[in-house]
Amino acid sequence: MKKNCVGVPYKTYLLSTLLLFMIIGSIVSYSYGEEEEKKAKWGFSIFGGTGDAVLSKISMKVYGFIPRVTLPLRKDWKMWDVEFEGNFFYYDIHKMPNVYFLGLGTNLVFKPIQERWGSLFLLTGGALGYDSAGKKLYRPPNPPLLGDQHFSGAGYGGAGILFNISRKTALRVEYRFCHISEPFDTSDRGLNTHNVLFGITF
Repeated sequence: MKKNCVGVPYKTYLLSTLLLFMIIGSIVSYSYGEEEEKKAKWGFSIFGGTGDAVLSKISMKVYGFIPRVTLPLRKDWKMWDVEFEGNFFYYDIHKMPNVYFLGLGTNLVFKPIQERWGSLFLLTGGALGYDSAGKKLYRPPNPPLLGDQHFSGAGYGGAGILFNISRKTALRVEYRFCHISEPFDTSDRGLNTHNVLFGITF
């Protein structure tokens, strides 16, 4: 079983994140249980994308899995939601070692169009977490693609659609542009990707 720099198995990160979302969802569902429209919603997405390293010609592919909990930002703000996500990203980088990113993120979601069939939304957010890069993505004399501290931040924005398939279930399709780099290392280039996500919300 693969482990990170402090000897903790990657599976431990996955189980810990899922447990955290179960706790958050249980608390929120209990708190908002009196009114159906205020209940937390669960969901997940899988995605794939392509991109490159900033200021270079290094290309890559990225794949991932994102579990999430969605809840209203405020009771009277019908168009706004806040989401808490787990981030499990795998970067397949051309002619360089592949790396992982495991993190937790928060999104702000704006839904300007809401109809019986579903809704259109805009999204912006960010995440912090562990990356497996270390010094793998450093090729002197060029700057590293990611810093060597195993700590990265991700920022992203995008748009998508929720299509209702039943009273409480919706299909989710979206596009996200994502940038990931080490927040405290200004020398790393960072990685940019264009991603298409497919998911479900219930």
